[in-house]
Amino acid sequence: MKGLVSFLAYVLGQAALTRIDPEVSRLKFEREVSRLADQRSALQSRGIFLLGSPIFPIVDLLFVPRHSLQVAFPSKPPDKINPPPEVPPGSISMAVVAVPSLSALSFKARFDLTDFDLRAPSLEFLDPWTDAPLQYATMFRALEFEKTRKAHLVLLDNHPTTHKPFLCLRGIREYHEHPQHSGDDWLLYRTEMSLFSIVMSLWRVSIDLIHPMLILHPSGIQVQFNAEEKA
Repeated sequence: MKGLVSFLAYVLGQAALTRIDPEVSRLKFEREVSRLADQRSALQSRGIFLLGSPIFPIVDLLFVPRHSLQVAFPSKPPDKINPPPEVPPGSISMAVVAVPSLSALSFKARFDLTDFDLRAPSLEFLDPWTDAPLQYATMFRALEFEKTRKAHLVLLDNHPTTHKPFLCLRGIREYHEHPQHSGDDWLLYRTEMSLFSIVMSLWRVSIDLIHPMLILHPSGIQVQFNAEEKA
């Protein structure tokens, strides 16, 4: 397996010099866009909307979160003298309510299929109103849930090449071309993945599993994104 990975890494390195024929890449781009159009109803039922008529090599999709914002706040002043047995001394009992009219902000996902499918699609997160790149400090959070690892963050703040927020997930160029993932090459997966399956993976970790929460502490306000525990 190591020999195969080394060979694939070599091939990818050569590809960085030669690139794929733009016409071949364009044909594959059109195939992927056609698949998205065929699955439009499935996408829209999940709050994913294909924007405009994609022009090679860019595909823009709008992602609209569906889970209501939850607000956690102190339910009553803590009884410092006789706290309930299940509440540690000094802690604050919190109540949680859902606010159906509020949710996390929508975002635009821009996929760049340059050199597809020799290279994985690149992904950038944009403001749907201004097209400005989203800043990590004010973005949503994407989390994956796995039985062995539990919930873990897959939206990271600073890619070593782009210096932008990136999705650390198989199928994304920024993942496969990250120095720490040199042994997990895109060429190992490209026959199993399509742009549609990658879009669905993004939906899962950024919308389906994610429940935003606003926590009101006596000392301030905290924004938290919780991952639903489902495989």
